[in-house]
Amino acid sequence: MSKTRFCEICKQPIDPERVEVLPETHLCTTHAREIEKFGGEFRLLTHQEKTSKAGSLKKNFGGVATKKVRNEEAMRKLLEANGRR
Repeated sequence: MSKTRFCEICKQPIDPERVEVLPETHLCTTHAREIEKFGGEFRLLTHQEKTSKAGSLKKNFGGVATKKVRNEEAMRKLLEANGRR
């Protein structure tokens, strides 16, 4: 069982089901919906994996690696829209 986490915007507890599904979240459901107009709480970064040996002229590509990062620009805009800095 995890500790209660509070929304960065309104300081209300985040729904435990939301935290269970999305452990990286720092927003309640209301503010998660609101941040969508600024691009969402997270950005998904991708890059093509290379499986070829270093220095080889033959280029072998594997799958696509993904990484979820926090959308800091959207968070800044959401904070400003809600009168916080």
